[in-house]
Amino acid sequence: MKKMIILNHKMNLEYDDVPSYIDKLNNIDTDNSIVVLPSSIYLESFVNHCSWGVGVQNIYYESFGDYTGEISPVQIKSMGVCYSLVGHYERKKYFGENHDIIKKKLNACLDSNIIPILCFGECGESMKKTLDDLLEGIDNINFIIFAYEPLEVSNKETVLQIKEDINTIYDYLYKKYNVSPNILYGGGVKKENIKDILNIDKLNGIMLGKLSTNIDNVVNIIKDIDKKK
Repeated sequence: MKKMIILNHKMNLEYDDVPSYIDKLNNIDTDNSIVVLPSSIYLESFVNHCSWGVGVQNIYYESFGDYTGEISPVQIKSMGVCYSLVGHYERKKYFGENHDIIKKKLNACLDSNIIPILCFGECGESMKKTLDDLLEGIDNINFIIFAYEPLEVSNKETVLQIKEDINTIYDYLYKKYNVSPNILYGGGVKKENIKDILNIDKLNGIMLGKLSTNIDNVVNIIKDIDKKK
């Protein structure tokens, strides 16, 4: 099955690194889908020159207004950007985002035809409570990409445990909301386990964080994934 690989640069890469990164990214030959989430100051370069999908790491929930430093869904849609992270745990940790803000951002994306990548770190009963809260009243849930990033990732976490978590999340969303959810996994993804994680049946792809800012690593990882199919 074709998988989605999200490259979340976070607050990395310098201006002079961008052209070379894009050039090498464009030369990747794979049947999988790649979406890159650069720092917002580099968005125009990626939109204009990158041959893969482009998204933003954060978005504001108002379309226009006096919100210094924020980026609206209308603005990024006008650039041709198609994806946005929503609810990433680092936004909660460093900027105090709560469920009310996350839900507003989620609705803003859907209203502007931007595909939200909804991040959450809970599984089991906590996952049910979180997703029920965020999805309440939303009709077009099938357009949401669900990105599961465990709040605490240990070196002892096995691919089997990840598979169990993904199955739990998939089954809950399928039964509760009558959708076949598009689920990604992030957190603790390494070159050593990436192939086994991608082979999980109900998993549609992965999210790579800081690792993705080294384009040579990305090239080698994707070559390895394709070679071992």
